[in-house]
Amino acid sequence: MTSITSKIRASAPRNSELLAILSETDHAQPALEQQKRYIDDLNKELSTIQKRISQLDKQRAKEFKEHKKYRDSVMKRFAYRVSGKTEKFAAKAEKEEKEYFAVLQQEKQAKEMEEYLRNMRSKALEAQSDLEAELSRHMEAQQQLDSLYNSIFQGPTPAFPDEDRLEENAGNALQSYQNARTIVETEQHVVHLLTQAQERVYKALTYTEEALSHSRMDMFGGGTFSDMMERNALDKAESQIGQMLSLVRQAQRASQKVQDLPAVGIAQGNLLSDVFFDNIFSDMAFHDKIKDSRASLDRARDSLRNQLALAKSRHQEAVQELVVHAESLKRAREELQNTRQAIFESVANGHTDDAAFTMDQPPPYQIGA
Repeated sequence: MTSITSKIRASAPRNSELLAILSETDHAQPALEQQKRYIDDLNKELSTIQKRISQLDKQRAKEFKEHKKYRDSVMKRFAYRVSGKTEKFAAKAEKEEKEYFAVLQQEKQAKEMEEYLRNMRSKALEAQSDLEAELSRHMEAQQQLDSLYNSIFQGPTPAFPDEDRLEENAGNALQSYQNARTIVETEQHVVHLLTQAQERVYKALTYTEEALSHSRMDMFGGGTFSDMMERNALDKAESQIGQMLSLVRQAQRASQKVQDLPAVGIAQGNLLSDVFFDNIFSDMAFHDKIKDSRASLDRARDSLRNQLALAKSRHQEAVQELVVHAESLKRAREELQNTRQAIFESVANGHTDDAAFTMDQPPPYQIGA
């Protein structure tokens, strides 16, 4: 028969190896849960933007039909001219053109957002796959460790109350660790999202500055080219803002401590008025609108900077708390392991009534003793 002491000695290297694997992969379960919540959130964002694209596609087709009717209708133009209502025709044509291009721009930005969210989801799914592999490794190691211990301890051990108590302590310590780990993962995720949002607001500010530069040129006779470059820069700024707001919404769903940003708006021109009704006064008025846009971005930037600092602080506090729980878990596991080994050696050395206990012959329980 194989003695308990011999079994313990033979199993010691494997025991240490399994404990090391558990320590390396303890983060997997809370991290995976957080990642799944993140992917669910991205799926909801994708579903929302896809519905919006579908609506905008229908609206664009409708607006284009109206726009084309005025753009290509020679007879309608002639009728307005004959009746002396040329300005009314121009105003109507401008309105239809403005509405069509506004929808066209919104659809373009919505499709850019869809692509952006798809890329984020793809990366998130890859991360989830890695975490699932880590969790599988963790569960396999735990199962093997349980089998190793269950080959010696099966269920409650009334003869060894300290072992039962320490086993319960280890389980509680693991739960506390995982709870703390969940908070760390959540705050780390919020920091990541707000960091990306901050990058977007800085890019939006850069594009807005470009628009201001082209607007200055336009006021001094830059012409159609300056108008188009100005519009292109503002379009890019608005795209960055859309991504920024999406990231902030995700951060808010992860943590209720993330607040709304100040209202952000980007000035938008009108192609017909920019080209056919362009003058110094309209250029100056639109230049002021762009400056207002920059001011709103400055406020959003300051708010993001503050919220990111708070999120980093919360994350750091959570990490410090996690370290405490990790040490408690390590001690609980070590105490349980040491107690079990002490029991085994005590039995093997004949310091209990069950000195004859071996791995092939477990000690009998005495009913009614």
